[in-house]
Amino acid sequence: MLFGLVGCQYDPWANGFLTGQPIERDVAGTYVISAESLKRKIKLPLNKGILPVSSSARIVLSTDHKAEFAYVPKDYRGDSACSVSGHGSWKIERNNGFYLVRAIITNEEPNSLCGGEFGYEVMLYGRKPPYRLHITIGDPDSGDAVQFEKQ
Repeated sequence: MLFGLVGCQYDPWANGFLTGQPIERDVAGTYVISAESLKRKIKLPLNKGILPVSSSARIVLSTDHKAEFAYVPKDYRGDSACSVSGHGSWKIERNNGFYLVRAIITNEEPNSLCGGEFGYEVMLYGRKPPYRLHITIGDPDSGDAVQFEKQ
């Protein structure tokens, strides 16, 4: 029985993910990378490099469901990193009892590994507005993530 308990893992952030239906106007807005996220040193799972996070990273979610990402970091296949800057759309969805923002962004950064249309599942973090936007990097059980806070 002890082996079963040791083998079972859990996302350490999960207790803060939103479980109640959010109001869209409370989610819409401009989000900037949190100071805590800028201090984290997140290792990429396969090459052990550090995920670069720009202090200029931001996410804009408009009330008309248009989205704009600027320098949003992404772990690309576990062995390299890229950032996404571009335009697209967003909507609120529910996944495994938690609410998230699903964004489809056309990455406009030249020479990015994450070229073309790119999808994000951005968890809503917090019990009440203003929510944070939470992006897990790699394995959720590792606890590696960046968060954006509403400006």
